[in-house]
Amino acid sequence: MHFRDFIPSLVGLALALAGFLLRQKARKKLSAASAAKAPAKWLKRRKTLWTAISVIGCWIFIVNILTLVFGDLPHEELTVSIIPPRAEFSILGYTPSTTMLVGWGVMAALIVIAVLLRIFVIPRFESVPRGVQNALEAVVELAEGYSSSKTVYLGQPMFGYIFTVGAVLIGFAFAELFGFRSPSSDITFTLALSLISFVMANWYGIRQRSVRGRLKSLANPSPLLMPIRIVTDLANPVSMACRLFGNTVSGMIVMDLVYSFLGSAAVGIPSVLGLYFNVFAALVQAFIFITLTLININEATTE
Repeated sequence: MHFRDFIPSLVGLALALAGFLLRQKARKKLSAASAAKAPAKWLKRRKTLWTAISVIGCWIFIVNILTLVFGDLPHEELTVSIIPPRAEFSILGYTPSTTMLVGWGVMAALIVIAVLLRIFVIPRFESVPRGVQNALEAVVELAEGYSSSKTVYLGQPMFGYIFTVGAVLIGFAFAELFGFRSPSSDITFTLALSLISFVMANWYGIRQRSVRGRLKSLANPSPLLMPIRIVTDLANPVSMACRLFGNTVSGMIVMDLVYSFLGSAAVGIPSVLGLYFNVFAALVQAFIFITLTLININEATTE
């Protein structure tokens, strides 16, 4: 190694220290201005500027140190497979996909969490909620209230299914944040989930209104529209599956592009972007999927 190899690291360290010291100085001035009730808008901007410079300096320093220690990452061709790869082992002659293994892991984790809550938390519930009890009751009331607002007759019975779907999709989103491929990026999973919602909508529709009433609803407002209504209902699960699948895969591709573009500099930035593309966007898609499921069930059960 030559001295010039350490220059970027030294520059980054200098920026980080300078930004930190100037930020501390701006913070003291800001406190003094607040105590004197003087205008301090420009001080807030300076504090933000020095904070940004300090963070950039830290990033430059860490990236170059890691590059010096481990070397540059080899440049590889970016390939994205819509079909998830298979595991390197088989179970009773069947080789599961990696997304299936991730799905099993997430569901196992959710089951363990539910059992622990049932054993150690729920028996200690009090009449006045607080702490974990308060958070759990708030989540349950929110989910139950939302399902009740979207379905006239089946709000409370639908709560369990809707809550489970939401918990599973959120678990998949956080699994992807840790580098695993989300099962919702597998079209077979999203199609299976959509078909379950499709079957539930028609089953509840027949249960609520009988077979004749369900067929009559498909012929509303005119029998001539019945074929179109049937095609529309059959297309719903395909549309829901493709929407969830497409948005998950697009987020995965964007993150792969970020890693490929940054190379050895992929420190910190992918983690921040992953909070949006792997978590926030996935949560939005989970909310949309749940909403569409409730809307389809409500249409099948109401007059």
